[in-house]
Amino acid sequence: MTDTGEHEIIEFPPPLVITSGDAAGIGPEVTHKSVKKLQRRKEILPERPVVVIGDAMLYAHHLDKPSAMQTYNIVPVDDFLEDCAYLISHLRPAGDEPWRPMFLDCGFKDDSLIQPGKPCRESGERAATYLEVAVEILADEIADAVCTAPICKDNMPREAFPFPGHTEFFANACEVKRPVMLLVGGGLRVALVTIHVPLAKVSRSLDRKSVQETIATTHEALIEDFGIEKPRIAVCGLNPHAGENGLFGNEEKKVIEPAIAAARKKGIDATGPHSADSVFHHAKDGRYDAVVAMYHDQGLIPVKTLAFHTGVNMTLGLPIVRTSPDHGTGFDIAGTNAANEDAMLHALRLAHEVSTRREEEYARA
Repeated sequence: MTDTGEHEIIEFPPPLVITSGDAAGIGPEVTHKSVKKLQRRKEILPERPVVVIGDAMLYAHHLDKPSAMQTYNIVPVDDFLEDCAYLISHLRPAGDEPWRPMFLDCGFKDDSLIQPGKPCRESGERAATYLEVAVEILADEIADAVCTAPICKDNMPREAFPFPGHTEFFANACEVKRPVMLLVGGGLRVALVTIHVPLAKVSRSLDRKSVQETIATTHEALIEDFGIEKPRIAVCGLNPHAGENGLFGNEEKKVIEPAIAAARKKGIDATGPHSADSVFHHAKDGRYDAVVAMYHDQGLIPVKTLAFHTGVNMTLGLPIVRTSPDHGTGFDIAGTNAANEDAMLHALRLAHEVSTRREEEYARA
């Protein structure tokens, strides 16, 4: 990345961007705790800048003490977007010192309107603003990886965020028609064919193309993003006992089996349909590198059971890297300093690892 403005051309490693989520939830708290751990443990920051997007005044409400904002180089977001290379270069640490985290202040000043634990339309609007800034940074190729703190879709403004979640938001921004949600944690990687679909509509939402495309996208990500040379993918059935030869349903024979056969013809080591009541056990034991599940809870229940505090949500199929902690906004504990930051920390690590691997592969190509 280079500065094309009037200043001297300067190179810098692409920053890892963090959106701090709903300002009334635990996003700012888990973000700050994670950033502090990165500093203390000298992770990521020795290799690249970390940039948090939020409103400094609202973010500070979640910190253990106001002076904690001294952790960051605070920069007005407009200044950063206007000349990021110049700013980052002047914040470059001396010698081998780690980067100091940067906070892009979006400038919201009313500290009485949005309070921790009290979600409102305004807190949703601020969350949408942070995402819009992140997309601009990614679109300008300033950064190639983003980690998103939790949002509450219910209070997001529909005109700015007409999506069921982050996955669809970033897919739209990247002009990707079929993103894949991957959950990582507890020794499992689980991709979903359908995401935010009511259970009553899952069966008619499944078709051979969607199952096959999910298998293919997962296969590609296991190679390119996780460095697995020959991925082994287990595909779940939809029905109990994977349909048991049509006794409990015919989706396996009509949809899932043909999709697996088509994937195998393309050289993908996909097997199934497997019964969902046992396949995750075998995956955790190392028989498979990933599992493709048919619907949201079929995939999330095993991951959250094994990794409730450390699960990560990753969007596959995008030209950029996007991860998120696999938990919600935690309005009930916001502002109490009780939130567990481990999932956010794992999400940051995964975003860094995947984007670094992509950069290295690009350099070798």
